[in-house]
Amino acid sequence: MSDLDTVIQTLERYISPLNARSLVQRATRDRPGSVRSAKAMAELVTALQKSIRLFLAEPELSRAARDLEKLCRGPAAPKNEVCRINLLTESDIITARMEARRICDEMGVRSFETQKVTTVVSELARNIISYATCGRMDIVPKPAVRRIAIDAVDEGPGIPHLSKVLSGEYQSRTGLGRGLMGTKRLAAVFDVTTGSSGTRVLAEIAV
Repeated sequence: MSDLDTVIQTLERYISPLNARSLVQRATRDRPGSVRSAKAMAELVTALQKSIRLFLAEPELSRAARDLEKLCRGPAAPKNEVCRINLLTESDIITARMEARRICDEMGVRSFETQKVTTVVSELARNIISYATCGRMDIVPKPAVRRIAIDAVDEGPGIPHLSKVLSGEYQSRTGLGRGLMGTKRLAAVFDVTTGSSGTRVLAEIAV
């Protein structure tokens, strides 16, 4: 079975076979036949998650999106080792979230704490894509102390008014600062350093 057949079968759990094949054909118009890399699969999943909104409402939409995300899971990294994700496109946010969930599963983290970890990963990864265009994230399991550390680094222009952002005083039309505030609330350890050469956010989530 090809990778695209697997994608189609996943969609067919929620929409008709005709619609499933049509969505995949449109999404793979520029790369027919197969999806040969993890990045290509993540890009396909991102496109399909947007397309299925035309056919599904909650809660089926969320379940379908989660099932599609599972297709992005590549070979598992060795247990309890640092996982690094380079953040360049929207699809890399999905990859980061899936890796965070995998690490939580390996550590036996409960669903509530898993949601906290994946939320922090998503927020920090999206900040990098939205405001710095590129960067990287290390997700570090710390089973001895029941924590997962997230180290997000970018080479963007830095965060102006950082103290006001972290205090909740700074208001931005673009939403700048909301992700940092949410991360700060969820993290047991939280630190931000920023300047003209980039920003680094360190967060540890108790699990």
